[in-house]
Amino acid sequence: MPDETMIAVDKVGNKIRFYDADIKEMKVIDGPEPCVHELAMAPDRRTAYIPLYGDGIYGNNKNPNNKVLVIDLARQEIADLIELGRYVAPHGMVATRDGRLWVTCDIPNKLICLNPSTRTIEAVFDNPSKGGHMMVKLSDESKLYISAKEGPLGAFDLARRAYTATVPLAAPGVASGNGSGSEGITSSPDGKRIVVCDNDTTALRVIDTATDQEIARVQLEPFVYTNRKRSRMAKPAFSRDGRHLVAVSYASALAWVIDADDLADQTAIPVAKGPMGISFPPDGNSALVTSHDSGLLTRIDLAARRAVAAYDGGVGIEVMAWY
Repeated sequence: MPDETMIAVDKVGNKIRFYDADIKEMKVIDGPEPCVHELAMAPDRRTAYIPLYGDGIYGNNKNPNNKVLVIDLARQEIADLIELGRYVAPHGMVATRDGRLWVTCDIPNKLICLNPSTRTIEAVFDNPSKGGHMMVKLSDESKLYISAKEGPLGAFDLARRAYTATVPLAAPGVASGNGSGSEGITSSPDGKRIVVCDNDTTALRVIDTATDQEIARVQLEPFVYTNRKRSRMAKPAFSRDGRHLVAVSYASALAWVIDADDLADQTAIPVAKGPMGISFPPDGNSALVTSHDSGLLTRIDLAARRAVAAYDGGVGIEVMAWY
C-alpha cells in the first residue's frame, strides 16, 4: 500500500523518525552530526535527502555543517553521507526525475546541483537574493522557486539552468531582515501558481508561474503582532487533491485551513506552540501539523476545519513527508 509511512525530521532532537499510518512511531535514527533540518523526497519515493545544516539557525549558525544525508526509505537507514565542501549550511532542497538534487546553501548564498549517484557537485549558481532558504519545484519540473529570507523570490529555469526572474515581496522601505523577504513556499498540484508567505505580515502571495508575476495577496486572519526581531516563519501547503491550502505561523501558534480557490475563505485553528511542518496523511481527509517547540503532532480534519487529535512528535519536528 503506498503512502503508509511518514518520515519526519526532528530538528530539535537531531533525529529522523518514522511513523505508520496511525501515527505510531516505528523507528528512530540519530543524526550523525548537527543538525538534521529540511527534507526532500526522490520522485520514486525510495530515497530521502536531509541536510545537515549546523548547530544554529539562519543568521546565527556559528558552526555550519556541509553535508547531505541519503536515506534508504525501505530499510529506514542512512545509505550515504555526501560532503559539499565549502558550500556550508545546506537548507532547502528539491530532487528531480533526472536524479539530481538541488540544494540552496544560505551562508555562501549559492544554489548547487548535486549528483548523489556520483557524489559530485555538477554546477553552482549565485542566488539573486540574500538568504536563499526554501525551495519548491513545479510538477512538470520546468522551474524551481527559491524563497529568500531577505530579498525577492527567485525563479530558476531547469532547462536553461539559470535564474530567469525575481518577484519582489518586500514591504515598502524594508531592505533587510523581517519584511524584506519570504518564508515557506508551495506549488499548486497543477503547477499554475506558487503561494509564498512573506515575512512581513505573513500574507499569502500568489505568483502566476506563466508570467512570474504576483497576481494576488491575501492576509492570513487574524493578524497577530509578533516581535520583528524574531522569526516570522510561516508555511503553506496544498492538500493532495488541491482543494485545500493549509498554512501555519510559527510565531502565532495558529494553523489555517483555506479554500484553495478562495484564499479569503479561512478558518484559523489554535495549535501547540511553534507550528512549522505540514503533511497530508493517506486518508485524504486530514492534515498533520507539527509543533516544533512542543514535540506534538496535531491532526486537523479538513472538512470540519478543526483539530481532532494529537500525537507525540518527538522533541521538535520541522518537516514530514509520506511514502
